[in-house]
Amino acid sequence: MIKQVSLAENNVTYKAKSEDKEAKPESRILPNTLGTRLKQGYQKTSNAFLQYPIKGLKGDINSDFYEFITMGIVPYLIGSGMFMAMFNLLKNLNPKSQVLAGINGKKMALGVVLYGLFKTLSADLVTRPVYWGTGVDLELPIEHVSYPLPKEPGANADIMPEIQQRKVYDSREFFRKDLIQKDIGKEYYDNVAEKIGLGTDLNDSVTETTPIIQSIVSTTKTAKTLTTYAWAATGVGLAAQDSWKDFFESFSKRRRYVPAPSDGAGTKIAQRLKNFGLNTADIAKSFGRSFCKAFKTLWSGENGTKGFMKHAGKAWLLLTGAVTVGSTANVIIRARKNAKLANERIMDKSKESTVI
Repeated sequence: MIKQVSLAENNVTYKAKSEDKEAKPESRILPNTLGTRLKQGYQKTSNAFLQYPIKGLKGDINSDFYEFITMGIVPYLIGSGMFMAMFNLLKNLNPKSQVLAGINGKKMALGVVLYGLFKTLSADLVTRPVYWGTGVDLELPIEHVSYPLPKEPGANADIMPEIQQRKVYDSREFFRKDLIQKDIGKEYYDNVAEKIGLGTDLNDSVTETTPIIQSIVSTTKTAKTLTTYAWAATGVGLAAQDSWKDFFESFSKRRRYVPAPSDGAGTKIAQRLKNFGLNTADIAKSFGRSFCKAFKTLWSGENGTKGFMKHAGKAWLLLTGAVTVGSTANVIIRARKNAKLANERIMDKSKESTVI
């Protein structure tokens, strides 16, 4: 027997604070600039360490999957720091191998830094050409605004918004069409249609480009993953070369200011700033020279090596370049092929037709 269930007696109500009379911030698309990326990266990282773990451990009703994914930054950064510290501490544990352990520890630390740097920067080698070729900007950032649910029935709703730094195409199936149309307009889809070859006189460019955009999102994310990890491995390979000795030594050779008894506060500050600028310039130049030498060594092989080891670095660099170019070209070619197939399925608008 099925009994009727009445919810009338529950009297569950959500109340907003009466003083909430000002206009509330809304989700919006942000300009795809370096400043935006740095701001988003900082906010995501700080929240991953300070806010999201606390909400999760409390079982907060407003915790979501985005926060869980974002917290993946924490073990990555902590693990990288532990990895660098472990090898650099070896020189203190074994006095007989202090020099070797010190050099290897610095290489390991540099490898972690170059891994993250190359992985981050190489994403543009895919997403920028895809944007130029199809009009779909996979890195288009958004500031997602949400208002937390009350934690218990009858409680006042929290009018303080929560901000999440996301991207328009975080979801392939449900990308933020609403924000594109609100902040950019229908011309975004018109531009995509024109670039991929669908034409310029579409009845509904949003509907006709959506399945192709979804395909572009899938293929671009795959190309981006393959490319970024290939370049990240290249960064590790560069850090493993013996060409970084001068760069490591540039830190110990930096200028140091020893103030004279007669030096005033202004002189001390000016001299320290001057030394900081000169030391920074010297370290940057040393890094550039060492980087070029490391790249040359990785390409040509260490002196005295033969066979596979002689050409392994060159082979990896060529493979990385091929993966970058090939996977990116595949995205653009496939998008235009899908547009061509879509055009073949569309009725010729210049011909008369009869609807039965």
